Amino acid sequence: MNSPLHNQNESNKWNEFEPSLASMFNPLRIKLSTTADGWCVDISSLTPCDAMVALAREDLLEDSTILCGDGATKWVACVRGPVESGDAKAIVREVSTSASPLCADFRMQSVVITSNNTGVSAHVREYDEALFLASVALARHMSDLLGKQVQEPDLGVMDAMLHKTGTLSIKLIESEVFASFVDVGVSTSDSNEPADSSMIYDIYSDSWHCE
Repeated sequence: MNSPLHNQNESNKWNEFEPSLASMFNPLRIKLSTTADGWCVDISSLTPCDAMVALAREDLLEDSTILCGDGATKWVACVRGPVESGDAKAIVREVSTSASPLCADFRMQSVVITSNNTGVSAHVREYDEALFLASVALARHMSDLLGKQVQEPDLGVMDAMLHKTGTLSIKLIESEVFASFVDVGVSTSDSNEPADSSMIYDIYSDSWHCE
């Protein structure tokens, strides 16, 4: 971790921000993996609607159908073009049973699933979309910590952080807030290990850097 380089008045200013209860007690966990049809990113802090809104693009939505399901497993899917009844049934079946639900229809661009309100599993065809969802989750985590809206990290930063193991775990207790930046402790282990690397969020430029 870096040493603080600020005076006491500046420190008190930033200490006035109170993180949300969610960020205090629930570490952010992100896990990226490949599937038969693309990528899956598991994120502990998003809902299916949050993730689909983040993925939605105006050019994509113009000719797409959004499907959703409720129950023990909640999900939202984006499919290019109209969806016939038979296709919809196949999609529902695959979402409920398959480890790679994108195989239900070659036109399906993304599907986001959650069970027991424990975060989401987002299946996407493009690697950049998986990275973008991870960046959205990280920005929200930092927003909770600082009490203000934060810009998402560049995809290159997320790629560099996830390249080692595909896993990130960020605990509030392992992040330090200074006058001009936040030193974010990051664990790249699948288990509950302490931080082994870090990211820097620059408060003034609203930008992210990895070490």
